[in-house]
Amino acid sequence: MANAGRKHVDLGSLRDKRAAAILTVVALGVATPLVARLTFPGWVEASALAQVRLLTRLAGLFVLAGAYPAVLILIRLGLTDVSVYQHRALLRLYPVFCNVFQVLVALDGFLLVVWPERFALPSFWADLLLSVSGVGLLPAVLHHQSWLAGFDPYTVLSARGALEGAGTLLYSRTPLDTLDYRVLQLVAQSGSDVSAVMINDMAIGVRDLNLRLRKLVALGYLDVVDEQHGPQLTLTSLGTDTLALPVSLFTWRTNDLELLQELASARLALEERQPQKVVVAGARCCERLLRGLLAAHVPPITSAGGKDVNRATLGDLVGACRHHGLIGRFEDNIFSALNERRKKIHALQDERPIDDQDAFILYTLTEIAARALLSQRPQAEAAPLAAGGGGQAEPTGA
Repeated sequence: MANAGRKHVDLGSLRDKRAAAILTVVALGVATPLVARLTFPGWVEASALAQVRLLTRLAGLFVLAGAYPAVLILIRLGLTDVSVYQHRALLRLYPVFCNVFQVLVALDGFLLVVWPERFALPSFWADLLLSVSGVGLLPAVLHHQSWLAGFDPYTVLSARGALEGAGTLLYSRTPLDTLDYRVLQLVAQSGSDVSAVMINDMAIGVRDLNLRLRKLVALGYLDVVDEQHGPQLTLTSLGTDTLALPVSLFTWRTNDLELLQELASARLALEERQPQKVVVAGARCCERLLRGLLAAHVPPITSAGGKDVNRATLGDLVGACRHHGLIGRFEDNIFSALNERRKKIHALQDERPIDDQDAFILYTLTEIAARALLSQRPQAEAAPLAAGGGGQAEPTGA
């Protein structure tokens, strides 16, 4: 509680080149009243409409190129206290005001060309400079909005370079937790809008969020790309595969990548309304879990229902685990229900085939069964729970 209520001032962000560009524009915008006063003798003889044009443009530049971004800079540096909603509203309204001003500048230019005798200033070069300033200064701020939101792509990308000397990195789900998963969801839902990622409602501080982003970029779940409109956060294939997994899985502490692949494929098949694939993937998950229990027994159990464990059906595996006391009544009931649902994939002529409702029930039961078994496993186990399914697989979604 020692830091409670202490304001965090981030003056180090001023070293960013984007900050230099924005500060230059702000300085020019704030100086417009002084410019208007110093050039007063040059436009005092102009027509009333020309003077209104001049003052309207200078006032617009003062507000949108000077005062408004100056407030955003103060927020970015931590010199003011605003809520998340206020900060987001200011960032979202700024482009709207700038676009309205740009439209007015375009209409003003049209009137100037059509009726220069009535709208033009005494000096052609003054009109030209004013038009260029009105069109060019505001986009210079809009292009660097990621700095105003608090996103530094170079800092995030530096985390990837920090892993280059770390040797071979084992890509498993273990390094991630539920908060990392939520950050991936935030990036996906934002459509790579950096301001929406940095100014969010997740109740996570900007410094902790930056650490999460650096971690996800370093491990290959996110990437930073430089688009025409500025740096963007994008999901990699590893990140999109991870989002196909249930969020509760990230508390189970399993490194069994093949099991994660089956869970992810079942989840995707459920979303795509392919009940047959849900049944197949769910049955494989359950068989893998039960084979792992039999293999972890001392001594290992190699047969189930009179068959080799690797060739045993789901019903045989449930019976063997029940016989050896490896599952309780709760797990027994779940796996038995799963097995009955699975049998509907081979529906007889007069039976109703498996549908979306059956697929949803089977997937839910599969996730409950996986959680019931995986949450009971010792955290220090290095071998996968499902030891009967081959060697190390490529990362599929974890």
